Amino acid sequence: MSTTASGARLAALTKELVIKWQQTREYWLDDKARQFEERYMLELESTVQSAVRGIEQLDKIMTKIRSDCE
Repeated sequence: MSTTASGARLAALTKELVIKWQQTREYWLDDKARQFEERYMLELESTVQSAVRGIEQLDKIMTKIRSDCE
């Protein structure tokens, strides 16, 4: 699997998880749900976005290295 495909898969799976969390949040309405969301879900989304940007940068660097080695 290429780095680009890995980044896209990570983004898609995270999006799916966020959708499932939003569905869960419709029924889980207490303070623990809010804490879970703040502690894990918001951080996860931010971290995955950063990781995907890093993967994209890595893919560009690897493409350049391959090109330079040819």
